Amino acid sequence: MKPHVHFLLALTLVENLGPKGLTNLLKIHGSPKTAFESIPRGVRRALFLRAEEINQQVTTLGARVVSCHCKEYPFNLRNICDAPGVIYVKGTIPEEIDKAIAVVGTRKCSEEGKRFAEMAVDQMAKNGFPLVSGMALGIDTAAHKAAVFYGLKSVAVFAHGLDRIHPKSNVRLAHEILDKGGAWISEHPPGTNVLKWMFAARNRILVGLCVGTVLAESPESGGSMISLKLALDYGRATYAFQPPNAYMKRWDGNRRVIAENKGFAIKTMAQWMRKLHHEVPAMKRTTHEMNDVKKAAKANMDAALEFIPDPCKSVYKEVSVNTISAFELSKKLKTNIKIIRTRLFILETLQRVERLPGDCYSRL
Repeated sequence: MKPHVHFLLALTLVENLGPKGLTNLLKIHGSPKTAFESIPRGVRRALFLRAEEINQQVTTLGARVVSCHCKEYPFNLRNICDAPGVIYVKGTIPEEIDKAIAVVGTRKCSEEGKRFAEMAVDQMAKNGFPLVSGMALGIDTAAHKAAVFYGLKSVAVFAHGLDRIHPKSNVRLAHEILDKGGAWISEHPPGTNVLKWMFAARNRILVGLCVGTVLAESPESGGSMISLKLALDYGRATYAFQPPNAYMKRWDGNRRVIAENKGFAIKTMAQWMRKLHHEVPAMKRTTHEMNDVKKAAKANMDAALEFIPDPCKSVYKEVSVNTISAFELSKKLKTNIKIIRTRLFILETLQRVERLPGDCYSRL
């Protein structure tokens, strides 16, 4: 660990200093070393030793400490008012992290909300825009699973240290994110006790990494609404899917965001891309770039299909695009429903798809 990173890490351990306080301290003293030396000598030694201990723990986890002065520290995150002085990173931060989009939503999502998240990630994969989300149940999980399937690099932002994965049901998914060239990021050292406020604080990093935030599904209150507010405060683009139901409370958050002009209403993917390109011109892709993205997506699909029995491949392709019922699959593929159910059972056994309420199926 470089000296300036060590000093910064030690400064983040100062009680009640916080990201904004650290930023002001650095402005006053000019460098992490000088700022650290302004702290009483007796306190400095304890902080310095604790920073060494944390670095050893992080290294043991196969991760690293990245300071706000490091080249690897994402540009978008560095430019929010309360950026963390250091972040803990495991895996590879995507090269195009500055074109990342956050997909957020409720933990208790509907099938429609899940499908919206998958549609957004599908469109992002077609354009090579990395995904950022929070690894929570519901919308976050749906988005990350879609990214893994499409071979899209993604970043999971944890509300706790990198020594644990929450929820435990996402352990496999978290490691698949790393396998696909993505990363885990946290502002908390290993072993940190998880407190409720950390989940809200995590959201500022999540949206701070991104040029835009997409709300898939949310009631009127919740962490997703905090994310949208933060994105607006940071001057980032915000979007919300048009609710499919005019009355259900589970969509009140989307309705509010749209009604108050706090987020562009997504009705079609093409419409969303046009709006995104208008608001963030840097997101436009050249023909050459688009061809590279398409080749990568095809290669990823081909790799996934290698592990699928030939009779089941057409079923897997359909389930991979959208959550779909056995009846719809039978109709779309013009295949007897009994044969479809047999192939779905095989895919379930292979842990490639999962059965959902309503006789619907989704990829794992």
